[in-house]
Amino acid sequence: MTNDLRPARSRNATVIFGLACAASVIFLIISATARVPTYRINPIFLIPLVWSPYWLRRRLHLYWAHYTLLVVAFLLHDVGAYGFYQRSPLPFSWDILVHYYFAIPGALILHGALSHHFPMLRPWQINVTTLLFIMGIGAIHEIMEYMSYLILGEAKGMLKPTTSYFFDTQRDLTNNLLGCLTALIARAIFTRISAKHAPSEMTAPAAPSRST
Repeated sequence: MTNDLRPARSRNATVIFGLACAASVIFLIISATARVPTYRINPIFLIPLVWSPYWLRRRLHLYWAHYTLLVVAFLLHDVGAYGFYQRSPLPFSWDILVHYYFAIPGALILHGALSHHFPMLRPWQINVTTLLFIMGIGAIHEIMEYMSYLILGEAKGMLKPTTSYFFDTQRDLTNNLLGCLTALIARAIFTRISAKHAPSEMTAPAAPSRST
């Protein structure tokens, strides 16, 4: 059984490796062409962040599709280098999209890791733990934004009080919550549909007739 899984695991690792390489190159290109000066140092942080799941892929029980969603989340944030946070190309704030979407791959990856390492937990327990972790990470991010403002000032910090939405922190955390719930509900629906279409193991094969 273990030998049968090796080719699939190898393909999974290869795809994740390729995605990490491609993302790293794109981060460097965005940094070189950024219109917002503070984004020119982003590769220093984003490249290690995008490679960390690859090195921890076995501990995280990481699936390439979930990692793809995570890479897209990093790229959505990084294209803010072209001023999307200041002037969104969407009919709503770019910040709303990033905070909502980021929670989706984060929840899927964390849920998969918890399910793999803690099979004794019930589904609702894994869901609640995933939700609390994602919201905690979102809160830490908001604290980091505020600390960067205190240390670096508004010009170089992550928080822009004079130009940002008044309830920016509350809106960010709300979008984290909605993104996490979206991921958990979608996963539950997918799991239920997959279970219905899976071949039943309860039906025993008919016993061969004995000749008299």
